[in-house]
Amino acid sequence: MQLLGIVFFLLGVFCMQQWKDMSQECNNVQGEWISFVGTVYAKKETEWYTQYTVKGRTINEVPCSVRMLVRLETSEEILLGSVIKGEGKVSTFNGATNPGGYDEKAYQNGNGVLLKITEANVTEVYTPSFAWRDKLFRLQKDIVCVYEQLFEAKNASLATAMVLGDKQNLDMDVKELYQRNGIAHLIAISGLHIAMIGGMLYQFLRKFTGSYPFAAAIGATFIVCYGVMTGLSGATMRAIIMLVVSIGADICGRKYDGITAIALALFVMLIGNPYQFTQVGFLLSFGAVIGIAVINPIWKLRFPKLPKVLDGFLVSVSVQLVITPILLYYFYELPLYGIFLNMVVVPMMSWLLFLLILCAVIGSVSVEIAFLPARLSDGIFYLYEMLCRFSETIPGHTLCTGRPSLWWMILYYLLLALFVWSGYRVGTRFIIPASVAFFALFATFLLPSKLLVCMFDVGQGDSIYIRTSGHAHILVDGGSSTKSQIGAYVLKNGLKYHGANHLDYVFITHMDSDHYSGIMELLEEQLVPIDNLVLPAIANPDESYQELEQLAHVKGCQVYYMKRGDVLSLDGVIFRCLNPEVKEYADKNKGSIVMQMTYEEFDLLLTGDADETVERDIQNDIVKPLEVLKVAHHGSATSSSESFLREIAPAVSVISVGEKNRYGHPAQEVMERLSQYAQKIYLTKNSGAITIETDGKSYSLEEYIETHKE
Repeated sequence: MQLLGIVFFLLGVFCMQQWKDMSQECNNVQGEWISFVGTVYAKKETEWYTQYTVKGRTINEVPCSVRMLVRLETSEEILLGSVIKGEGKVSTFNGATNPGGYDEKAYQNGNGVLLKITEANVTEVYTPSFAWRDKLFRLQKDIVCVYEQLFEAKNASLATAMVLGDKQNLDMDVKELYQRNGIAHLIAISGLHIAMIGGMLYQFLRKFTGSYPFAAAIGATFIVCYGVMTGLSGATMRAIIMLVVSIGADICGRKYDGITAIALALFVMLIGNPYQFTQVGFLLSFGAVIGIAVINPIWKLRFPKLPKVLDGFLVSVSVQLVITPILLYYFYELPLYGIFLNMVVVPMMSWLLFLLILCAVIGSVSVEIAFLPARLSDGIFYLYEMLCRFSETIPGHTLCTGRPSLWWMILYYLLLALFVWSGYRVGTRFIIPASVAFFALFATFLLPSKLLVCMFDVGQGDSIYIRTSGHAHILVDGGSSTKSQIGAYVLKNGLKYHGANHLDYVFITHMDSDHYSGIMELLEEQLVPIDNLVLPAIANPDESYQELEQLAHVKGCQVYYMKRGDVLSLDGVIFRCLNPEVKEYADKNKGSIVMQMTYEEFDLLLTGDADETVERDIQNDIVKPLEVLKVAHHGSATSSSESFLREIAPAVSVISVGEKNRYGHPAQEVMERLSQYAQKIYLTKNSGAITIETDGKSYSLEEYIETHKE
């Protein structure tokens, strides 16, 4: 056994090195034109283009098995399973530039895809004699058409996701509702699907034919085809391997061992693609089955007299114990009532799957006959949604901790391992101390921390998040003129990454859309609750100002108006307003809120889009030395005059600016002046989000892109 473990370890090291070498080779051809030959095994169709996933055979006539995405803007259809020959330009996958942002590179690498080919031209196509993958793809599309006829759009997208694993058109409101309530696993192909479809088919054929090998062959073939049709995600692959092991044990007359099956699935999948270990779906899938196989037996072992009615609850608890750090690491919050909700929705999922499969089978013959199972399915969908809505009305629904540190996660799993060891070896006496230790571990999120300032990368715009040592959450601006939906995709995720499930104060320096568009999203969609909204106390508010002011009142925010001389103090952090005065401003930039934030010996100047005249008015009021300057107006030539910079001489200057913006920000002359008077200069277009932490005496600065490089 030890020798086998050493062999597996060495094989794993070899495979990991192979993947690292392939990844490096792919990085070396970024931006270059290449020729390729490969087999098409998946495709995604949109209104504008078709994207094929291709397993390479050669690249530039050199043998290479790397997987790639090939985007074709053509109406010509290529069957799955075809071998194609062509050329195209290697494009880079976009990495995340903000905490909580979408990392396309990590996602695609986790799916085994290392290259993206754009501007592709396919010169030759070799179609297989029997394109079985394409037939499965067409069957999938036919089932989607049936669901679209039987259900309204929202439920049709849910049925498609639950049965076929296709989330492309999934209703985003429902997806987020399920995620917030801890039942998002219902819209992924999981062990329940595989066990229900493959396991039931195998058991039926075994009893009907009396032949174990025949039933196993048909059942395994069917379930593999189903897995391929649904995209063969990590959770699906894991479930298929475990089911095949179970069938194999049954054929051989051996006892099925779940832990051995889990270990085999883990080994096979990581040998195939080590990058899967970074995928949340992969981790949650294995975490769930480990919880069921390893932790759940402890309850019966140590508390044999527990009533059977608690079995579902104990399974949910067992799974939750394993996956909690994973959920916090990737989603930054925990639905506290998810355990109880799953006790209701999971048992009903078997019936829902049965009904949806029945809809697909009957609906392919007659949509009218499939009306009854479709309406029953609608009833379950409605019940799921109502249960989620009700759960969210209960106080303390969600625990938002932010992303835990690596050390926190290691300590958590060490405690869990000690709990498991004690449960199997020692007895019950460690359970209460372990529970106390777990609660104490979560209490660390409430401990005072350093002051944190994060300038998000919002493209051409401004947004600065501030978290005090006492965990008050503040946002200064939140808008962009180059990125859409930054409220949902930048602000909400970035705030929750840092543990902000609400905002105590939001300052809007002035009413340019690149400073408030994301705040409107937060308010309208209620993405993150805002307690207090602070606006500049100017005498001529425009229509946008009044619209935002009214929306804030409707959403229950307290609205304040800030003017020169006003002071706000939170947890030892002092915000002192230097501008505006209560008067009319023909140029709204001149009416920007300008604040100096002071925390003990650390000072940060927040300038909005103030121009040179404002700088001249306030420069004598600035307390120096100044550690950090948020450069005004994205580095426009109308701001950051030489006399101003000479007077304040900031140690660090940070500029929020978009890549290739049409304004030419930051201006060359501003950069030259900053390089003369500031010690260091950082731009969000180069650094991504810029994060500063300070204890009030010393401070550190972190560039998101630089920190998260491979």
